Amino acid sequence: MLEPVRVLSQQGLVRVELARWDERLVVVKRLVGVSAEVARRLEREADVVRKLDHPNIVPLLAAFDGNLIYAYVPGSDLGSLLDGGALPVARAVKVAADVLRALAHAHLHGVVHCDVKPANVLLKGERALLTDFGFAKDLAMTAITGDQELLGTPNYMAPEQFRGVRTDHRSDLYGVGAMLYHALSGEPPYGSQVIRWLVGDDRVPLEPLPPTAAALEPIVRKALARAAEDRYPEAEAMLDALHAAVPHAAALA
Repeated sequence: MLEPVRVLSQQGLVRVELARWDERLVVVKRLVGVSAEVARRLEREADVVRKLDHPNIVPLLAAFDGNLIYAYVPGSDLGSLLDGGALPVARAVKVAADVLRALAHAHLHGVVHCDVKPANVLLKGERALLTDFGFAKDLAMTAITGDQELLGTPNYMAPEQFRGVRTDHRSDLYGVGAMLYHALSGEPPYGSQVIRWLVGDDRVPLEPLPPTAAALEPIVRKALARAAEDRYPEAEAMLDALHAAVPHAAALA
C-alpha cells in the first residue's frame, strides 16, 4: 500500500512524490490525469530502467497501476549543491566519475540517457547516482518520440541533441562535461549565450576554468566539443582521462 508523504515535484501530468511503501520510504513517479502519451512514456521508462542494475543508478523497485516506484535516496541533488557555488576539484571529479560509471553501464545496455544534468544526479554521502530516465532512448526498442522532438536542458544539451538527434551516446558525455564545467567554475558553460552557441555561433567564448582546475581544462573542452566524433568515444575513456589528471580522486571511488 502506497501512503503519500509529500509532493516533491510536478511537471505537467507527471507528479513525483515521497511515499511509504511496505514501511519504507520510496519515490513514486505517477500520472495524474488522463494522457495515453504520458502513460506510454512512463511504461517505456519502466522498461528501460528494468534493464539497468548499477550502484550509481537509482533502482526501480516496482511498477504497477501507473506508478513507478524508485528507491529513496536521502540527501540532495547536484543542482541544489551547485547553487552554493563551485565544488572542490576532487569532489567534482568524483561526482563526474560516478556518473560516467552509470553511463558506461547504460550505454552497454543500449540506453542513452538524453538528459544528463545536475538535477538528475542525486548525492548519497560521497556517492553520486544518476536518475530520471524519462527522456532516455533505448536503441533496442521502437521509438515513441520522434528524433526531431526537442527534449532536454540547453545548458547541458549537446548540439546534435539540440537539433533533435537522440541516438548518440556521446551526447551524454557532453552532458557530463557540462556538469563538470559547472561544478569546477560555478556556472554552466556558455551561460546565457548557450542557445547562440548551440545554433552554431562559435564566437561565443567558453571561459577558462579556475587555475585550481587547470589540469581538467583539456578534458572538459574535449567533452564539450561541438562535433560528437571529437569527444571521448565512450564513458570509460573519459573516466580514465579524469583519473589520470586527478589521481587522488580515484581513491574516492
